[in-house]
Amino acid sequence: MQSLDGDVSGAAAGRHAGMFLPNAETLAGRRACRLAREIASAFFAVPVPAIVSPSRAIAPVCEARHVAMYLAHVVFQVSLSSIAGAFGRDRTSVAHAVRRIEDRRDDKGFDAMLTRLEALSHAVRTALEQDEPRDGEAGVR
Repeated sequence: MQSLDGDVSGAAAGRHAGMFLPNAETLAGRRACRLAREIASAFFAVPVPAIVSPSRAIAPVCEARHVAMYLAHVVFQVSLSSIAGAFGRDRTSVAHAVRRIEDRRDDKGFDAMLTRLEALSHAVRTALEQDEPRDGEAGVR
């Protein structure tokens, strides 16, 4: 069944009338990736289109992209495959980005910066989860 905001769940998820309808988990993953991109964009002062650009990028853009992928995976718990689809990358490229960010945490300055971004991302996630309606409730949209 499809809700008014376009969310699809249950038996209606999947193919319908020859058209792919994403399930609720896919939609949630896309929203989480969009949030991670926006957070990285604002923090690194890199435009979102540069973060999702298919070309290889200069270091600041690459760092923003890798951090966004890391936040999507670690904080928002999105699968590597879903992140790959949202960023237009291969799953192995996303895995590489996440590993690189984890390896850089040995640098105390980088770790402190990433800890702040994780805290911000967790706060955003918590706020959004509190605004989501529970079964049978009307929510704020």
